[in-house]
Amino acid sequence: MLPIIARNLFHLQELALGRSSFRILDELLASERWSPERLRQLRLERLQTMVRSAYEHTLYWRKVMDAHGIRPEEIRSLDDLRRFPLLEKNTLRHRREEMVWREEGKRVQMVRTSGSTNEALEFYTSSTREAHINAARMRGHEWVGVRRGEKELYYWGSPVELSKQDRIKRIRDWLINDGLTNGFEVNPERLKKNYADWLAWGPRCIFGYPSTFVLTVTMADSLGLDLKELHRRGLTVIITTSEMLSDVDRQLIADGFGVPVRDSYGLREAGLIGHECEHGTMHCMDEQLILETIDPETLQPTDGEGELVVTNIVGPAFPIIRYRTGDIVTLSQQPCACGRNLSSVRISGGRAVEFVVTKAGKWVVGYSFIYIARSVPGIVKFQVVQEKLGEILIRLAVDDRFPADGIELVKKKAAQRLGGDDKIQVEIVADIAPARSGKYRPVISKVAEELYGKREF
Repeated sequence: MLPIIARNLFHLQELALGRSSFRILDELLASERWSPERLRQLRLERLQTMVRSAYEHTLYWRKVMDAHGIRPEEIRSLDDLRRFPLLEKNTLRHRREEMVWREEGKRVQMVRTSGSTNEALEFYTSSTREAHINAARMRGHEWVGVRRGEKELYYWGSPVELSKQDRIKRIRDWLINDGLTNGFEVNPERLKKNYADWLAWGPRCIFGYPSTFVLTVTMADSLGLDLKELHRRGLTVIITTSEMLSDVDRQLIADGFGVPVRDSYGLREAGLIGHECEHGTMHCMDEQLILETIDPETLQPTDGEGELVVTNIVGPAFPIIRYRTGDIVTLSQQPCACGRNLSSVRISGGRAVEFVVTKAGKWVVGYSFIYIARSVPGIVKFQVVQEKLGEILIRLAVDDRFPADGIELVKKKAAQRLGGDDKIQVEIVADIAPARSGKYRPVISKVAEELYGKREF
């Protein structure tokens, strides 16, 4: 479908669903150049509106505000947000029905997160909230040269999404230039077919998980498939999401496909948080969110690195106020060469539960094991599993390039990474299955999950 026609058809689809996504996109493209003072005023006004509607329309937030002596009219600055208690995932899970404003607008309905930790969250969304998320995503894609209506391939999907690929949806996706390839089941034969389909369709952008792209590049190389041919057929950018993107993997993917790799960061329950611009800065969606960082142990505010806390100021159907994400990030107000006056975020440690904890009490970023996996040839997939403190198991799926002393190499490098005398086992397996959500988990640490849940750092 011609991009201009596909764009207009998508616009009509959004309007039919009660979503003014394109109007909001125009507003976002203007507000990103506003002065910091004007942006701050917009955020304050939206926060005041959100707090007022939460008090008037949701039982949970009315109880919280009454218990903490907070009156909506007393929110006079962004700093007043800190009068609210932190919102925990378990609270969202167990008090969900008291947190929803069912009459907010069109299509107030329950959705769920993908549950990559096998603990999916159910919450409510609406046309209002989804319009803001869609607009933010479209803006992020425009930053890296992809306008809505141009061919975008989604190399992922959840089991639910994939099961809905019926004839009507395939026709609709074709009309709006959306494509979907199953990124959860990658094997040599399937990759050969996917590659042929991609060459025939000619996507301008491919969007998916870093681990899927890394596996694709590695497998394509062993099969003799030239992924750079996609660039010659029109591919201009790879956009990653959902998993931490290491510098090593970014370079590997960029070299494999021959195009830049830009990262995006969001939480289904909180919204799109950040998207990289053409200069590689991950700008925050300041018009839609208020972001804070706290010390995950003391819960006190931090100026540098800390656990991200999110307040969504454009989702009144299900207010998210001071929500603990468990993600370790660094926020910044440093200007970017792109000229946009939006803050930025750097994901400095991945999910808090995706750490390996040593006997000495050191929390080692689990994704740092990527560097080990990339330094030893023949490792196709890896997974670090920690069941007990002081012990880790590294599972490896390898090909014929894996050296005879590969296991010892991995043990040695892992010991250097941990910096102690923790027990390290390496196991060669035929494959590493994804979690129930369909996402591949490179790190599973029950120790970190338990300690984090108890706040024992």
